[in-house]
Amino acid sequence: MQIGSVQLYLGHGHLFLGATSSVDLAVFDGDGPVTATEHHVRIAARPQVGPVRVRLWQGAGPRVGKLVFDGPLKLPDAKFCVEEGSGLSRYVTKVTSHCPRVLVAVDDPGHASRVEIVFEPEFVPRSAQVWTAGEPPFPKLTVSPTAPRHRADAFADALSGHDFAHRRLAAALLVVAEERRQRNSEQIVAFYINDIVEWLRWLNDRLTYEMCRDTGRQLLSQLGLRSPDLLAADTLNDLQRRLGHPLV
Repeated sequence: MQIGSVQLYLGHGHLFLGATSSVDLAVFDGDGPVTATEHHVRIAARPQVGPVRVRLWQGAGPRVGKLVFDGPLKLPDAKFCVEEGSGLSRYVTKVTSHCPRVLVAVDDPGHASRVEIVFEPEFVPRSAQVWTAGEPPFPKLTVSPTAPRHRADAFADALSGHDFAHRRLAAALLVVAEERRQRNSEQIVAFYINDIVEWLRWLNDRLTYEMCRDTGRQLLSQLGLRSPDLLAADTLNDLQRRLGHPLV
């Protein structure tokens, strides 16, 4: 599951991942797409062009990009830091281990703009199964055959991005409809709808909480009466009409 994300604008082409302690720059030669110590990984990323996007996952993550690091990192305080090379910007999150196995994949080794980090991946290289949340744009996930995947995982995968908004919203609504059918709990349905409301807000910077909350109420009233695909299309068309221009 996704546990965090951050965008950093780099003054220099170095992104450091790992322990919250200071990075000893003397041990990094600065060459190549990646170098590592027992505490930190340095990723060569694009500087002064646009933000570098970093997503963090626990247990299972998307099979995208090219794997540039697979190994343990020592985190004395069980916190993981994503830091711009000069130390001016950083993001810190709590993790479940003081020495987790970490996978790092990037879109373009040497000039990374997208970085995917997976903690304690639950895949077994020789006996793995591929679990897919649906049709593209959802990436494949590799997980252990003994690691269960739940509807909540599929819901989180659907709302983990904002490309292909119609497909993502339709997939999320399909999960919500199935939750209502299986568990018959309006409280759980309302919880999922609230997450959809928050996801909608990021489709356009002019969308307000009030607009998206009203959309959430409409979704609650229409859920189960219409197919998820049609309901998603109508929802996005209505928001677009209220904005007066395309959502994305």
